[in-house]
Amino acid sequence: MELTAIEKLFGTVFCFVTGACIGSYLNVFIYRWPRGMSTNSPSRSICFSCGNPIRWQDNLPILSWFLLGGKCRTCKAAFSIRYALVELFTACLFAQIFLVFGLTFATGVYLLWAALMVAGSFIDIDTCLLPDRITLSGSVIFPLLVLVLDMADASEGLVVGDWREALFGAFFGAGFIYFIRFLGTAAFGREAMGLGDVKLMAMNGALLGWWRSLFVIMGLGPVLALLTVLLLRLLQRFKIERFSEVPFGPFLCLASYLSLYWADEMIEWWLALPPGATASLDQPWRWLGW
Repeated sequence: MELTAIEKLFGTVFCFVTGACIGSYLNVFIYRWPRGMSTNSPSRSICFSCGNPIRWQDNLPILSWFLLGGKCRTCKAAFSIRYALVELFTACLFAQIFLVFGLTFATGVYLLWAALMVAGSFIDIDTCLLPDRITLSGSVIFPLLVLVLDMADASEGLVVGDWREALFGAFFGAGFIYFIRFLGTAAFGREAMGLGDVKLMAMNGALLGWWRSLFVIMGLGPVLALLTVLLLRLLQRFKIERFSEVPFGPFLCLASYLSLYWADEMIEWWLALPPGATASLDQPWRWLGW
């Protein structure tokens, strides 16, 4: 569905604001889940220094942190700027997804995916754990969503619009990274990668397909991780020693999100293929004449 300029502007602003509000809830989940706290009780955000509820006017996504100078109005305890950054990051992702995919069911699918990856990434950064509530739920929900949209002939905009591609991508993504984990564990004599990454790639593979999952696991994900590790080692050299372990989940998420937009173009450029040539890779059973 082709949108007018004003419709696209309104939709982008609406998704940005919605993303900021979703990001505010994700902050609650990111903080409370690792601590075994309910995400619904207390229902209102509270300051964990003084225990007082945060008033609605002090809980505006993105804005309140800057208006309050990053401090609690009551006890003046500092709030991490990460709260505002998570809200801003989620808002930008939501706006970009709408700009690219427009008013389609694909937009709704990718908005949900982006929210789950933001929450999972920051929890993984904090705890080196990926919640099953995110990864296992996503690995079931997204193949089913693709199946429903495919059967309803409403999969326009999805990078993987065939339910067989989604199912194959989920199994391939999980299976391949599990194989890498097995080899790494055998080589180093200790667990080389958590099972959370395996479940994460089942979720992401359902939306990316098999070969984009391979590109994420063997290409873009490790490159992003390597660059980050080099940067952190440089920071440690200058006496910044906060970082002792770098989880792989956030890099898989970032690489997956980037691959959603640019994996096809990158592979076609790298292999000097004509535009659209990668489409034939999405259904490997065609090679067998099925």
